[in-house]
Amino acid sequence: MRLRVSSSGRLLPGSGAILALASTLIVLATACGGGGEKAPPTYSVSVQKFRYNGFPTSIPSGDLTISFSNRENLDIVHEMILLSLPSGKTKDDVVSDAKAKGPDAEGDFLSFGEIGDVDTGATKAQVFNLPAGNYVFACFEEGNLGDPEAKGKAHAARGMVFQFTVT
Repeated sequence: MRLRVSSSGRLLPGSGAILALASTLIVLATACGGGGEKAPPTYSVSVQKFRYNGFPTSIPSGDLTISFSNRENLDIVHEMILLSLPSGKTKDDVVSDAKAKGPDAEGDFLSFGEIGDVDTGATKAQVFNLPAGNYVFACFEEGNLGDPEAKGKAHAARGMVFQFTVT
């Protein structure tokens, strides 16, 4: 199908329908082409043997979804508390604080949210919005593998802390 154009550059009768159809198709393609907001990136994080696994050490700032799975081999509850590190502090400072104060150490750092109480074999997800900075995931739950009701060291005091940077 060809558009018919006069010598003066005007469309001849019958050509307008084709032009209208072409314009409609372009508008529809643009509307359906995913021009809307993108979903935030999703990161999968798991815990096994009191260690966080699967998360990169550096991510871009903004919204992100974290899917957190507890893959321990015996019953225990874990959490993933997202804490901002003050300038000059590292994950070792969080571990030291947890050794000294137990679960109360969580309040010593600025929290950006959490995925709480994830039982063995379970997965939970949460959306977070992070500005540039240094962060950790930490677990301040207590309990032992196979005996989740036991009181003892906060898991962060056992080293269950993962540090990463947001750029």
